[in-house]
Formats: sequence, C-alpha cells, structure tokens
Amino acid sequence: METLDRTAPILLPPPFTLHKSHARDVLATGTELAPTEGAGALVLHQSAGLLAFAVVLEPEQPLKEAQMAFALGMSALADALAAHCPPERAVRLVWPDELRYDKARLGGGRFAVAPGTGPDDMPDWMVFAAELIADRDHLEEPGRFPESTSLKEEAFDAAEDIVATFASYMMLYFDRWKHDGIEAVTNRYLMRIDPPLLRGVRRIEGDRLVEITPSGGGKRSRPMLEEMGATGWRGAEGPKL
Repeated sequence: METLDRTAPILLPPPFTLHKSHARDVLATGTELAPTEGAGALVLHQSAGLLAFAVVLEPEQPLKEAQMAFALGMSALADALAAHCPPERAVRLVWPDELRYDKARLGGGRFAVAPGTGPDDMPDWMVFAAELIADRDHLEEPGRFPESTSLKEEAFDAAEDIVATFASYMMLYFDRWKHDGIEAVTNRYLMRIDPPLLRGVRRIEGDRLVEITPSGGGKRSRPMLEEMGATGWRGAEGPKL
C-alpha cells in the first residue's frame, strides 16, 4: 500500500477523516484501510487526469439491505457534481454505475464489501468509490474522444469543494435513510438514470432495478451490483477517455 499523507486541507464533516493517497485505485486503498481505520475514512487521490475518492462504511443492516449504500453514494456523487457545475447541463447516471455530464462520460462509481459476507450477514465494512476524469490535458486532440469530458473542460468548481460537498450529501442521505426509509434515497438515484422510462414505473426492489413498461411491455428486473461495469466506463487505470 502506498504511504498515506494524512494532512487535511479539505473541510469534511464528522465523522470523515481524510487520507491522501498516491495510489490511483482508491477502492483498493479503501479496502486495505477499512479494517483498521473504520467508518468515515475517506481516501483521496488527485493526479493528472484523475480525481478519485473512496469512503469506508460500517453498516448496521445485513448486506441485502446495506448494499443500497451504493445507490446512496451515487446520489451523493451526482448531487455534489450538480452543485459545482454550470447549471445549464445535466448530470445523469447510466445504470447502474456510470456518470455522464451533458451526455459525455465523466466517470463512475465502484463498490466493495468485506470478503465472505453473505446476504443475511452484517458486513464488517463496505467501501464506495468514485472516479472522475479531472482533465484531458495530456491528449493532443481531445476532440477525437467525444464520448468523454472532464471536470476542467466543463468548468466545474475545485475538486476540494466537490469532495467536501459529496461528504455532506452522504451524511444527509444516511440521515434520510434512517428517518424516512431507503426510498427517500433510491428515488433520487432513479431520477437521474438514463434513458428515462416514459410513462412507466421504475423502482428499486431489494437489490434490483424493476422497470414496468407501459402498453403491456411487461416487467423487467435487473440486479444492481451484478451489472456494475457493464457499460464499460472504466479501464484498467480509471475512467475511459
């Protein structure tokens, strides 16, 4: 594991603690830290082309319920980005884990659970990670990659502001989950999913996306965590350009 720099220039709400890392794979670093650092450890990596951060969670529910923290994390990520970008363009999600800005790929979310955890077991820890294209300055011709964009090109606010707002939204949505039920969180997640389901019904049941299409189209069920990475948004080193 890379040496961690524990300086904390970002104002995070409690109980978050910042761990800056030189390693690009913040999900791997988060899983290494999770058993010793516990809930609220937030791993941050910033380098040319990449902004990545991961947070350690310690749920109080069995995995079949606790894994909805992935939807919570995606909601917090999307809402944090929406708060720090030009307002005229949309922050959207492609089921279940890709994030797009103005229809261009910006990054996505990842998730890990303590090994050996069964559906009815309470996980010792979970880790939610976000990876975003910070810039594409190293590309000679960014226009050759119209499917992607970056925080810098789209005039997002500073990375430190995005991370701090993400942490605040995480706390807010965990509070809503506790007091108003998980639907208060998953509904925010679903409202950003593209393509929209016109005149149909879309909801989360257990760990699955259920879509009931109009005009007798029937009911479709898709497992959330099993379909992670299916859109191909990520390569070996992070979000694809």
